[in-house]
Amino acid sequence: MASGENPDQPRHPRNLQGLLKFAMEATKSEDAPHAAQLQQMDEERRRFLEEALKSLTVDVVQQLEKSMNVLLNNESDEDEKIDALETVTDFVEDIDTANDFFKVGGFVIIKPGLESSSAEVRSRTLRLISALSQSNPFCQQHLLELNILPKLIELLADEITVAQDAVSATSALVRQYEPCAVVFIEMGGLESVVKCLQSDNEKVCIRSSFLMVSLCREYAPVMEKFIKLNAIECVLTWIELSDPKLETGLSALATFAECKEGVQRCRTDSSLKEKLDMIIELGRAKDQYGAPREFAQILLKLCYSGEQDGADR
Repeated sequence: MASGENPDQPRHPRNLQGLLKFAMEATKSEDAPHAAQLQQMDEERRRFLEEALKSLTVDVVQQLEKSMNVLLNNESDEDEKIDALETVTDFVEDIDTANDFFKVGGFVIIKPGLESSSAEVRSRTLRLISALSQSNPFCQQHLLELNILPKLIELLADEITVAQDAVSATSALVRQYEPCAVVFIEMGGLESVVKCLQSDNEKVCIRSSFLMVSLCREYAPVMEKFIKLNAIECVLTWIELSDPKLETGLSALATFAECKEGVQRCRTDSSLKEKLDMIIELGRAKDQYGAPREFAQILLKLCYSGEQDGADR
């Protein structure tokens, strides 16, 4: 949010989804278990809702082009660019609007945003890429043609706030779109993901693990590549009761343990079985370990059923 805005004043919703969210927030105090009471809407809220409804009739393309002009104007300051990027991102969450954004030449703002000297502008541009790419082959194709993957890989090593958004943008761009995944792998993207698994930042690790597991499930040969890059050894360090990445780590290891080499790599940690038994036992008594317990049971069965070495699997 740019400076000068009132953080307590909700933003005007720009689409029906946003209006629904606003309406739910506005009426949550009236939800059960409170007794139903009909009250007259106060003047300020009524006025805001009227303005919100009016905002739904805006010319979306006009708003997109206005934001593009702000972003391409060298005189625009950081706050103005952040607001413009937020406006565009809100609009393109609708897949048809995302496609229209490309058609009106909107992708011209992406490279300058990624190259910005402002970390916040880089982050907001990455969030825009995530919104454009999410389950949208049309935009994924044109973003691939824009040749931004090398920059996304570079930004995986940027400062933490940028790196977090870079992982998300990369994930949205390459998942469920094989042409992007192929180029990503050829550019050394898997190696960059494994480096992210070793980050000191929890969100970077978790988002990278999600991307890794998704790629393993979508493209079978990728699992072998991650194993050779010692991804399992990275994730094994997360298997501690005090580690907030515990559940994510167990989920990833359970995926790798579906293959023989994955089982063998997991079993190189001599303390893993003891840790899994402990997690399973704790899961029976504490709800917070419910999900980790399920993954621990799967991993225990895959790696230690009959105490075999996995050679007969």
